[in-house]
Amino acid sequence: MADTSISAENDIEKLKRELKDTREELDILLSSMPGGVMTYDADTGRILYVNEGLLTIFGCGEQEFREHFMDSFSLFVIKDDRRRIKELIDTQIQFFDHVELTYRSMGLADDVVWFNHKATLRQTDDGKKIFFCILSDVTEQRAIQNQLQATNEQLYMETERFKLIEEAIDNVEYDYDVDSDNLSVSRKDSGGVRHWKNIDHAMVGGQVYGSIHPDDLDVVKSVFGSALKNPGKGVVEYRMSVNGEAYLWYRLNYASFEGKNERIIRVVGSAKDITDEKLEQERLRSEAERDGMTGLLNKTAMQLYSAAHLSKSDFNDCHALFMIDTDNFKSVNDTLGHGIGDDTIRFVADNIRNVFRDTDLVGRMGGDEFMVLMSHTTLDIAKDRAQRLNDKIRSDVDGDGESVHISCSIGIAFFARDGEDYDTLFRAADSALYEAKEAGKDCYRIYGESVK
Repeated sequence: MADTSISAENDIEKLKRELKDTREELDILLSSMPGGVMTYDADTGRILYVNEGLLTIFGCGEQEFREHFMDSFSLFVIKDDRRRIKELIDTQIQFFDHVELTYRSMGLADDVVWFNHKATLRQTDDGKKIFFCILSDVTEQRAIQNQLQATNEQLYMETERFKLIEEAIDNVEYDYDVDSDNLSVSRKDSGGVRHWKNIDHAMVGGQVYGSIHPDDLDVVKSVFGSALKNPGKGVVEYRMSVNGEAYLWYRLNYASFEGKNERIIRVVGSAKDITDEKLEQERLRSEAERDGMTGLLNKTAMQLYSAAHLSKSDFNDCHALFMIDTDNFKSVNDTLGHGIGDDTIRFVADNIRNVFRDTDLVGRMGGDEFMVLMSHTTLDIAKDRAQRLNDKIRSDVDGDGESVHISCSIGIAFFARDGEDYDTLFRAADSALYEAKEAGKDCYRIYGESVK
């Protein structure tokens, strides 16, 4: 019996020595691994273990490390990256028991360290979920990538700029630096020599806006605001006066670019003088078939011009199609007579013409129905025009001692969001008009929106 007890004690001592050796080997392995090792509680985020390799990256001891990050994995990740990292972890862990991430951490000396993070989720015998993480310092690699990205962005911007110049050498060229609010403008003089001029406080400071036609100012500001939000290309038409001379029409093709911080840093563009084109458009309009009572485009001309305009539009363009119906017009004819009814139609037509721009297509579709195609606009501007028209039409029509209250109902659809051709866009606007009628008239509705 005594021999058995001695043998068991020897076996226990042997196991203890093996366990100790294994732990020492594991510590040596963890200490010699490139990068660092960390474990943390998946539910609470509490850091449980860090190895010497990770401490070496931060140049501190374990106590300093834990005090700096307050034993929290969330605080280990730099503030600007936390939300993104949490969403990535939550998404990946739904399908896998491991995650791979790249994020920044703020060192003890306020230096930023980039980590490649590979972690596996394990559950212990007592039910705790723990992430076992291997962290590789990729700060140097990220710096090289950022430099390459900046170089590529600069090359791309220069390529785009000179491509625009090559494609339209007679155009006015623009190069806007967002951070300095400086606009470089290039024009050719009478001798064909191109000159660059710098304008300080150009856009934010408002120096450029003073030369834009007042009727086009909202559109230009809106387009510029969009260009500063998202990188991409676009086109806008506007009138501008140079050196106090008469307003000329321009079509500006522009492109905006973001820097390494995903913020727009530059906008370049090429503006073509399209004054002759606009005059020709006006001449064609004057010769086109007109509605005899109002002078507006008739139904056929309105459909043809609208379809042609939409077919030539780029998918990124934003046009608004308005369907306008005069409320209670039948009562005007029945109660006050057709003469006053005709005057009412002319009253509505004149107000529609005054609310919209000269460049917009405006037509009478028959009876008391009208249509407007407002080109190169925005949702907010379209809403503003609709509200103005509601306010102007709302009135009482008097005659022979009697009075009829009139107003207008408006339906609006947008190219290319609601349709990429005339027929589809017309149906969408007509559907929105029906909603305005159902809502009690004297209002406007946007296709796809249940309330104004």
